[in-house]
Amino acid sequence: MSGIETRFGAEEDAERIRAAFYGFLNAHEGEVDGDARISTEIGSRGPRLSVRLWSPEAMEAFLRGLGKPDRRACYE
Repeated sequence: MSGIETRFGAEEDAERIRAAFYGFLNAHEGEVDGDARISTEIGSRGPRLSVRLWSPEAMEAFLRGLGKPDRRACYE
């Protein structure tokens, strides 16, 4: 599976992240070149939202749209 993934902690606004994810896919539908998914994971750290996109460039653009240009602000 190709692509890049990042996770957001429980303290993040999950609905805003989901809306941004689907908006990003709609805005870039002609550019999608691989895996793109969003899911909720429940683990020892509590619930986390996992986002996978097809390339590092796509992830950077998505995170900039969320106001998180530094991927270290998310959980990888």
